[in-house]
Amino acid sequence: MDQNEQLVSDTKEPEVDIFLLTKPPHSDRARFCLQLIAQSENAILYLAGDGVYNLLENALEALSQDRILACKEDLEARGIQAEDKAIVPSDFYEQMVGDVMYERRRLYTF
Repeated sequence: MDQNEQLVSDTKEPEVDIFLLTKPPHSDRARFCLQLIAQSENAILYLAGDGVYNLLENALEALSQDRILACKEDLEARGIQAEDKAIVPSDFYEQMVGDVMYERRRLYTF
């Protein structure tokens, strides 16, 4: 690798694993998703649909609040308050798509 290639690779953002969780706590898919998040060095978790119920569990404590985003409409539909456990953007899906489109990002859906 020449010096220019090395400089380009050094300036890239770190790989990010984006997880979209739509399954409720205690489902096999939710457990598998949380196991993969625990192994990730740079995870962002998006909660939508029944996935917002995971905010009621202690399983998300491994991620900091600024790495968890929850869909406002799904929280409201289920009567759940995110409190200080997640960011609740007004443009949840737009933000998720924007995050997925960046280079060095991987998306896992559950």
